[in-house]
Amino acid sequence: MTHPANDDAPLEYEEQAAEWCWRIADRALTDTECDDFDAWINADPRHRAAFDEMVTVWKGTDAIADMPGFLSLRARALTAMEDAREPEDMRRGRQSGWREGWYRAFAAAAAVTLMVMGGVWYLSSGPDVYATGLGERQVVRLADGSSVSLDASSRVTVDYSNDRRVLALESGRAKFDVAKDPLRPFTVTAAHKTVVATGTAFSVELLRDQMRVLLYEGHVSVLAQPPDTEAVAGADGEGGQAEAQLSPGQEFVAGLSSGTTTIASADMVRSLSWEGGRLTFIDEPLARAVERVNRYAETPIVIGDAAAGAHLVNGVFDAGDTRGFISGVTAIFPVNARARDGETRLVSTPSSRPES
Repeated sequence: MTHPANDDAPLEYEEQAAEWCWRIADRALTDTECDDFDAWINADPRHRAAFDEMVTVWKGTDAIADMPGFLSLRARALTAMEDAREPEDMRRGRQSGWREGWYRAFAAAAAVTLMVMGGVWYLSSGPDVYATGLGERQVVRLADGSSVSLDASSRVTVDYSNDRRVLALESGRAKFDVAKDPLRPFTVTAAHKTVVATGTAFSVELLRDQMRVLLYEGHVSVLAQPPDTEAVAGADGEGGQAEAQLSPGQEFVAGLSSGTTTIASADMVRSLSWEGGRLTFIDEPLARAVERVNRYAETPIVIGDAAAGAHLVNGVFDAGDTRGFISGVTAIFPVNARARDGETRLVSTPSSRPES
């Protein structure tokens, strides 16, 4: 059967542009796919023009992705691009239908994009937020190829622009494996200090009285951000005063109440045991060890007095095994565990308390 020509139907290279846009937005390309993409886009000037137009529309749909009124619009557009991937004999029967839907969806998305760019609407989806719950760990792949490994009970916001990659650790701990991009510094702010990197691996942790940065590879700068300043430090340190330059294997520790800072060598292998579900402590005050254990504890542990919290903990514990941790510390140190009001309180035994 002969089908009538459709002047409004997308050309083959336009379908290919949609296919490449789909792939690139969905995940990082393999080396083979990168070679194929380079070959395709350089084969015909129309390919680049079609792809650039498709990217513009795609970015427009991303910019409004969180608006309920446009969720279905984006879903229709994605469905149309997915349909374009089917073999000819499978899609021929519904070709005219999806082509019409494809154009309508992208035309509507493009129209909204133009309104946003023209200033008719001012829309902002805000930073992306990644958070883990009690006892949950997560690895997040970011748009530029960087990745973030989140410890339990942690929260990170991510805000990318054309010239900056701005992140903030709001609670807990995270390890950052940064994709190299010298033109876009990668910054992580926590407790009014900003870590600046362009391609490296490091972790940042927030505790009640400390902010810690441990560098695994590459190099980073730690800047002091004034409390009322937005974290927009550039690669040259603009927006903050440089406090430290770290080398691999070094850990920067800032006292949040005292204002003191130190740099010391760290055991990088043990420091990452949390990614494998283990908590490793080396001469760690019990109060600080409890903070980390509580990221996994359904029943939180509370330090009952300063003397109990000052004991130095050494050992490796299974993350989430709160009972095992309590049994270990009460067997070694002169502290008792008291369960009350939905928490477990560690208090010094009467004979170990200092006389007042």
